[in-house]
Amino acid sequence: MRLILAAYQGFVEILAGARHWRVWHIIGSRDLRQRYVRSVLGQFWVVLSTGVMIGVMSGVWSLLWNEPLHVLMPFIGTGIVIWTYISQVILDCTTIFTVHNDLYRNQRMNFSVSVYSVIYKNTMLFAHSLLIVVALIVIFRIPVNVYDLQIIPGLLITWISMLWAGYLIAMICVRYRDIIQLISSWMFVLFMITPVLWRPDFLSAEYHFLIDWNPIAQFLELLRNPLLGEPVSAFAWISTGTIAVLGGLLAAPLIGRYERRVIYWI
Repeated sequence: MRLILAAYQGFVEILAGARHWRVWHIIGSRDLRQRYVRSVLGQFWVVLSTGVMIGVMSGVWSLLWNEPLHVLMPFIGTGIVIWTYISQVILDCTTIFTVHNDLYRNQRMNFSVSVYSVIYKNTMLFAHSLLIVVALIVIFRIPVNVYDLQIIPGLLITWISMLWAGYLIAMICVRYRDIIQLISSWMFVLFMITPVLWRPDFLSAEYHFLIDWNPIAQFLELLRNPLLGEPVSAFAWISTGTIAVLGGLLAAPLIGRYERRVIYWI
């Protein structure tokens, strides 16, 4: 009974934060503007720097792997854009309750508002970076077909997963501050074992577990394949859908039980 009550309170906390959409819209927009204050290009610096990095890394990896540039650059380009999106949400959530502490000290506000603002801000940056993906599609004549529509349910599954995972990460990191450094360190390890710069077919069958048991690799396929005009595998759909739904069900009782203690940890 207590578990059910805690799960109910967790879902209420998440849904109540969604109703304050004006608040997290303002916070997300403000954080984005402050990041590029007094900058001429503003957030388009992200597009420029990401584009340069994609060009350089694709050229180098094309030589190292002896792969055609027209095949490797769209793959690496979309991979870097999506990886940056997912990893930045994770890293931002590690400190978001501390950064937004003034929002909660003098008023009653749902902590999920901060998580929504992180997802909202980084989704806007992701939308800007999609200009690079569009350029790659046009330059390398990547087919535009019905598989592109998979991006819509793919994004919905990704947002649901980001929401509950981001809340848990933020809650754990505000209680145990050392976890922030641990997550930051392990993000580089995850980057190396996730097929961002290398294709999954480069791995032999005995090492394919690095992808199969890597949730970020599954979300990467979920978002990248539609952009490249390719179908998403059934395994990626099942694994990411399970993470979104089952993970949310498991996270809700934890959120409901501990969310009232967060204010004492800030």
